[in-house]
Amino acid sequence: MISLNEITVGLKEPTGSDVIHLRTLRKVIGLVAVGLAPVLAIGENIRDALLPHASRPGREILEGSISAYFHTGMREAFVGSLCAIAVFLMCYKGYEKRDNIAANIAGFCAFLVAFFPTRERSQEAADTGVPLVDSATLFSTANAPDPAYVGYVHFISAAILFATLAVMSLFLFTLSTKPVKTEEKKTRNKVYVACGVTILVCVVFIIIGKFSLGQEFSEQTKFVFWLETIAVTAFGISWLTKAEVFFPDSEVTQ
Repeated sequence: MISLNEITVGLKEPTGSDVIHLRTLRKVIGLVAVGLAPVLAIGENIRDALLPHASRPGREILEGSISAYFHTGMREAFVGSLCAIAVFLMCYKGYEKRDNIAANIAGFCAFLVAFFPTRERSQEAADTGVPLVDSATLFSTANAPDPAYVGYVHFISAAILFATLAVMSLFLFTLSTKPVKTEEKKTRNKVYVACGVTILVCVVFIIIGKFSLGQEFSEQTKFVFWLETIAVTAFGISWLTKAEVFFPDSEVTQ
């Protein structure tokens, strides 16, 4: 007679279908992250070309930051992408508790970034001599800005989100369930470290720039947008690498 222990043995170990599911989840997270900035920037310019009345004359091609697209016609794409990333992160189940905790923290912060918008105005919302009209949020009407705390929650949540993603790349993705690392795994680890360091460097420069260079410099150079784009792209590449889109092993590995 087969015992219950014999029936359940190995059920806690990931099966082939579980691995495929995790890889698919990682691919989706990575693809959404890599495509976020280009979709927002290109989409807004296409919208302005098709709907000239939607933009002011001489507007900038790029917004000052990725978050500023919340206040443009690409708001749905911005919020939708962040919510998708948040849901996928919170559904992500790693092989250890710390993987799940980190993914849940990142997912929760992504939700906060989406629903607590930046106070930074978009180029479309610049002063044109007419009353400012913007989309209503959870915290304001169409003609009233969000309270100051909303912007603080957005900024802090974004910083924690990027920091958590960097930690995952540097200290979690580099781990292995196998005693001997393949050459491909060693190469992937280099990618994880490079992506994690890139994210942290971008976050540090954004924080320094925000508090020392001023709003005018930010609007002229778009340095926040470019640093955020680099950080988000690094985040996406890290997850695509974790899905073994790059440097895959010849057999199923973690």
